Amino acid sequence: MREKLKIANQMRVSRKSFSHNAESLKLYSKCYHAYVSECIFKGKDNFKVSFGSKYIQSFSERVSDWYNYILGNVRRFFIIHFTNNGDRTLIAQLGVSKPIHLKIAQTPNEWILYEFLERNGFRVANEHLSLSATVYEIVRA
Repeated sequence: MREKLKIANQMRVSRKSFSHNAESLKLYSKCYHAYVSECIFKGKDNFKVSFGSKYIQSFSERVSDWYNYILGNVRRFFIIHFTNNGDRTLIAQLGVSKPIHLKIAQTPNEWILYEFLERNGFRVANEHLSLSATVYEIVRA
């Protein structure tokens, strides 16, 4: 346990000396927090660092798309129920399509990640790539 605490302290100190910009500091902090939670609190020897996904469109664009979708459904409802059968428009016949918002997995700068891990005595054992996340399994070198 003392060895794990010493490694955690080394990672904490090196995190401050390695950080060249805010993105690097976030990456180092994520590794440090993953090590502390997995190895110290849970007692494991290996830990995983995962990077989630991010929407391509901005939040305001996605909200606007959903707002237009709801308005289109309300308009379609009124056209279907309150107009003559012969006056139905294309929106009433086809319906309104749901908005599609794509997410892409965030990938960190692997060169910086590998350098930080090597200087602290770790290496990446495995890497899992998916559409929604990127997960690195990290072990002691």
